[in-house]
Amino acid sequence: MVKQDRARRTHALVLDAAATEFAARGFAATNLHAVVRRTGLTRGALYGHFASKAELAAELTRQFEQRWRALLTAAEGSGASPLRVLDMLLTQLTDRAQHDVRFSAGLRLVTEKAWAEGTSAEQVEQLRALLLHLVVVAQDSGGIDPGHKPEALSQLFLAVLLGLHHTVPAAPPERDGGNHVVQTRHVWRTLLPAMCHPVI
Repeated sequence: MVKQDRARRTHALVLDAAATEFAARGFAATNLHAVVRRTGLTRGALYGHFASKAELAAELTRQFEQRWRALLTAAEGSGASPLRVLDMLLTQLTDRAQHDVRFSAGLRLVTEKAWAEGTSAEQVEQLRALLLHLVVVAQDSGGIDPGHKPEALSQLFLAVLLGLHHTVPAAPPERDGGNHVVQTRHVWRTLLPAMCHPVI
């Protein structure tokens, strides 16, 4: 039992160290020497859990995909108004990307891989589709002026979310103090009045 607990802690330590490197540097620029230094383990101990950088990236991507799906599924099943769901979704995704290093690493890994292949990440397209749906429903219910093109608004929300993720340095909650989420809310509250007014 003690060995199993130690193995789980070591496994988590390695994943968090690798996630920190991937989130900051991306897959190509990350090397296992840096991961080993972050953990304080020997290289052999790391290899006891993951045989390669690719295996680490694959596990972080798998965990990210699970968490991403959970967030989007919760938004889709929410009984709140479309604008409220948009607010919650953008805030939660921003908070997770800023303070959950494994989530942040996974997001960078999937987007970098897609860019390298000349495509858009599946997760980004899932979010784009959900944002578009929420905008259309909000327009139908009078929450957003129907004169706005829903495709343009959903693309704007996507750009805000991904843009903040790539332009504001990540920080743990104790140092960030929620500033990243506050910044997202400021952007959202700046956009909201413009969306509700008739298009000139």
